[in-house]
Amino acid sequence: MRGYPLALLFFACAAQAEPALTNRATDVLAQPQSDAARLAALAERDKVEVLRRSGAWSEVRTGAGKTGWVRMMHLTPASAGSTPERAAPNPAGALASLLGSGRSGNTATVTTGVRGLQEEDLQNARTNPAEFQKMQKYTVTTDVGQAFARRSNLTPAQVGYLEERGAPSQTNDMVPGMGGG
Repeated sequence: MRGYPLALLFFACAAQAEPALTNRATDVLAQPQSDAARLAALAERDKVEVLRRSGAWSEVRTGAGKTGWVRMMHLTPASAGSTPERAAPNPAGALASLLGSGRSGNTATVTTGVRGLQEEDLQNARTNPAEFQKMQKYTVTTDVGQAFARRSNLTPAQVGYLEERGAPSQTNDMVPGMGGG
């Protein structure tokens, strides 16, 4: 029973919101999904409080009091970029820091991977008209795509077509294996 108050104190400290800074301009979204409604915009180095994490997303509270989701990779622990005069005295945070000494403020690791396609996958591929119809809902005009690229600071890259194995190089713009007319 003696450890009970210490356990309560530990969990109370762990429940404290974790201060963080944005490391780039980013949007606060209603849900932890890229296509969720935009609630607010944050500039680089804006202060937020991380309330919880879910996958590659962090639920945050902005300085204006709005709560929503941002990508975890767009955040840096405030302790990494703060100076002593910025750090507010927080006894609970000090205790949490002491209990977690030797660990960085953000111990989460996010990885994103893509499984490559094998030749067998391509040979066994089948058409799926229902999925193709779903995909068509996401098409945008060239102007909309280019505007998105400008807002996101994307740079264009030319990617050449692959040559079929054993076949001489072709000069047309056909994708190998796709019929044309």
